[in-house]
Amino acid sequence: MGLDRKITYNSVSGFTLMELMLVVSVLGVLAVVGLPSLGDMVARAETNGASRELQTAFSLAKSEAIKRGQTVSLCASTAGTDCNADAWNNGWIVFVDANNDADGTAGSVDAGDTVLQYFDPTGQVTLTSSTDLMQFDYRGLGLNAATQDFKFCPSDNDADKARALEVSVTGRARVYYDGLDCP
Repeated sequence: MGLDRKITYNSVSGFTLMELMLVVSVLGVLAVVGLPSLGDMVARAETNGASRELQTAFSLAKSEAIKRGQTVSLCASTAGTDCNADAWNNGWIVFVDANNDADGTAGSVDAGDTVLQYFDPTGQVTLTSSTDLMQFDYRGLGLNAATQDFKFCPSDNDADKARALEVSVTGRARVYYDGLDCP
């Protein structure tokens, strides 16, 4: 009794050229629609991240001023060792101003002063400020005479993605989003 089995392969599995073209065109449409919003999301994340990083620096300066019982300052810095006026885009430092002579310009960090931390901003964000130096006293209160503003603009200067940090005379930092313009 022999059973003769005949196996035939009549069906071919795979995609037709038409199906592949349809999938590629759908992916193309999704990419065209999705990529600009992805770019917006990245720009918003960069400005949010930079503003949070500066807010962290303010918190560090305030807490160290209270802990150490002396003036702690925050200024723009290019290399993380001294202040550089109007160089906020390059980073900033928090330092103990032992002799209370810092003014936010080069030479503010001198003998006896201690740099506590250097913050190097990430992303393509432009940071502008109304001051060169922020200082906090032994109680954690700001020593600046007026409210100071720090504005973060994305590389495309879209004001909808911009963020600002307002530091009151008491040293409280607040982030806001509305009514901003970028250069």
